[in-house]
Amino acid sequence: MSRPSTGKPWLHESSGYWCSSVERKRVYLDKDYKTACRKLRQLRSERKKAEQGASSEWLTAPISDLADEFLDDILARRKPSTHTNYCYQLLRALSIIGPSTPVVEIGKLHLAKIEQKMVGRYSPSTIRDTIAVVQTVYGWAVRHDLLFDNPLVGYEKPRGQARTRIVSPAEFQTLLRHSDQSFRCILLALRWTGCRPVEIRTLVWDWVDLEAGCWILRDHKTITRQRKPRPRIIPLPIPMLKLCKRLSQQNPDPDSFVFLNAHGTPYTKDTLCRKMSRVRKRAGIQMKAGEQLVLYSARHTFGTEASGKVSDIELAELMGHTDVRTTQRYVHIDTDRLKEIQRRAINSIRR
Repeated sequence: MSRPSTGKPWLHESSGYWCSSVERKRVYLDKDYKTACRKLRQLRSERKKAEQGASSEWLTAPISDLADEFLDDILARRKPSTHTNYCYQLLRALSIIGPSTPVVEIGKLHLAKIEQKMVGRYSPSTIRDTIAVVQTVYGWAVRHDLLFDNPLVGYEKPRGQARTRIVSPAEFQTLLRHSDQSFRCILLALRWTGCRPVEIRTLVWDWVDLEAGCWILRDHKTITRQRKPRPRIIPLPIPMLKLCKRLSQQNPDPDSFVFLNAHGTPYTKDTLCRKMSRVRKRAGIQMKAGEQLVLYSARHTFGTEASGKVSDIELAELMGHTDVRTTQRYVHIDTDRLKEIQRRAINSIRR
């Protein structure tokens, strides 16, 4: 438990020094209390001067300028998909707190406003990510000496909520009936392969091996966490292989995307999500237990149905997880498996 800040030195009994916490680090001042107080005042004065000199320009700049600087750095050093995700999250956050708000005025109250505006319209995980990206920008600015400290540290974000809803066969058929041909291909690919929506959306023909009957994803979510980076191989069931062969009859360029919208252009994350929302509304599929049916639900359905039928290690490989523990979420939400465990337990008690 952290020591409460009183603004005065406190005694570290084992060393006999009067100490203070500066940037969450313990500073040993002096064994004499008055000398320690004098050193603390001097330290604070030096920090204030350094803050004014290091960040005076950025303190008065609009938050949108600091966000742009952050995004430029992300674009140069991270994957394009990471940059895109940060862009969407920051646009959402700045639309609430105001892009012209000076950097110095942003505080925890603004994070609370983001949460208040998003509650009821977005999932707890989306709200958490939107708040976190603003904190990330300020943390990045401190590390790059644009700001002296981060006033957003310590804000208690809402807990993320793991998706647990699965797609019933009836719901899936209803979605297909209310979809156009291009979106129907997306739904079938998600349901038959268990891929992440981003993997379907960004799949290019160069990664499709029709002879071997698989997709070979050279760039995927977990590649940066692998000790020895390797592509993710996704075996294609016969219906999916037939669909790919039909789509390939147009002789596409190797760098072109496999799944295109009705206008013949690639889906973006937002357009795909909005498309799903419209189809779900037309299909009349309602929220259950506070959770909407989303594209990712097809992946959870795939994982849930496979759990218990293959080993955890095999399922982790199939789902593209680097850690078997991630796969446990599908074991926990497999209600049929839980009922079977309960049946065996009750039978053993009755004997």
